[in-house]
Amino acid sequence: MKSLTNVFSILAILGAIASGVFFLLNTKDKNQLQLNIQSYETQLAAERATIRKQNEKLETNAAQLDQTSKNLEEARSNITVITARSNQLKRDNQRFTDELERRLENEESLQRALADLKKEMAKLRATTISLEKAETYEQTIASLESEILRLKSVQSTVASVVQNTLPAGAKLAPADLNGAVLTVGAQSSFVITNLGYTNGIRLDHLLNIERNGEIIAQLQVTEVKENLSIARILPESFKTDPKPGDSVVSGNR
Repeated sequence: MKSLTNVFSILAILGAIASGVFFLLNTKDKNQLQLNIQSYETQLAAERATIRKQNEKLETNAAQLDQTSKNLEEARSNITVITARSNQLKRDNQRFTDELERRLENEESLQRALADLKKEMAKLRATTISLEKAETYEQTIASLESEILRLKSVQSTVASVVQNTLPAGAKLAPADLNGAVLTVGAQSSFVITNLGYTNGIRLDHLLNIERNGEIIAQLQVTEVKENLSIARILPESFKTDPKPGDSVVSGNR
């Protein structure tokens, strides 16, 4: 009986020792687990911060991309306007050049006719002619010389216009137009309107910009698209800077 008691005592001691060992092991594992959890939480916080920075960077890049797209669109619009104005100036310059060449040809023709008349006058004077016929030739010569002087004056004026590449005279537009200014160019030198070819607008048509029923500027169309037109502001008509939304009507009201 005593031996059995000793055995139970030993078993109890061993159980106590085992419980203590298990308790120590569990405490160690718990501490290690807590350390691991803290480490994971630190890593998670770092990852979240990284993701937040990346999102902020993406938003910044998206804003920059949007601004770049707007700048590109504006540049394309400016190129379109500049190209249209350049083409119009080239056409105007060609018209004035052709007109100048035609007037030069007329002057040469008159010079040749005058030279022929002078030769004929000299021949007639070498022979006996009537005073009335001589006076008629002299009047014809004086008239031709006057015409030559007039053509030289016109030639000088046309040459000056060609040099300054001024546009041709404006034409009357349909009387029932009713549009608006879409865009105003730099220093109010031109505007883009919502009146186009389908509204009856054609090259060189004269238009008015109105605000509160008052004409503030006149336009001359330099480029026509299907649903819009580009027009330069005539400097002599300028009263105040136009704005998008101002009314655009026919210039012959």
